[in-house]
Amino acid sequence: MRKSAKLALCAVTLWGATAMTFAQQPSTSANPPLPPGGAAADVGTPSASPNPGGINLPQGTPSMTPQPAAPNATSLNPGGDIVRGVDGAQGVTPAKATARDRNFLIQAAQGGMAEVQLAQLALKKTDNQKVRDFAQMMVKDHSDLGAKLTPMATQMGVSLPTQLTAADAGALSRLSRQSGSTFDRSYMASQKTAHTKALALFQEAGSQADNGALRNFFAQNAQTISTHLEMLK
Repeated sequence: MRKSAKLALCAVTLWGATAMTFAQQPSTSANPPLPPGGAAADVGTPSASPNPGGINLPQGTPSMTPQPAAPNATSLNPGGDIVRGVDGAQGVTPAKATARDRNFLIQAAQGGMAEVQLAQLALKKTDNQKVRDFAQMMVKDHSDLGAKLTPMATQMGVSLPTQLTAADAGALSRLSRQSGSTFDRSYMASQKTAHTKALALFQEAGSQADNGALRNFFAQNAQTISTHLEMLK
């Protein structure tokens, strides 16, 4: 019995020494020891955060990718009316002129060109101050109207005439052979006839032109023609 007890004591002592040896070995766990007061770090697991700072954005955060802006093109209109773009801006559509609008443009250009050339002749020939003042107004006003009409016609694809009609050229030729009071009376009489015709054209085009911008032009400038006509009475 005494021998058996000694063997048992030796076995217990050997087991205890072995256990202490293993306890002193470093841990081979994949995860490091827990930091004080913290949770275990998931070593080797890539972050699911989409941004470098590691700050998770809340769901529904809008994308920072620039979105293309909606085009601000002015809507086209077959009649060429003034229309609004998406931001309320106004513009005139580059619609081609209808046959009626083309006729309005050409008649107005022809009449205006004749008015300027006849007035220039009057400034050379008259000694009457009233006639001279009227002729100066014709050069200015009809040149201004022509300067406004030309780009509109170009935008609408209409080539305006550059020479007088046969009738206007004949009138210019007849007046060039007159002088003194005879010229003054003939010139002013021709102007009354011409402006009566021009006023009718501007009023008609101001209400019936197919292109909205053209309607506005004739309607707004009909008063200028009317003023000229009043001066001739």
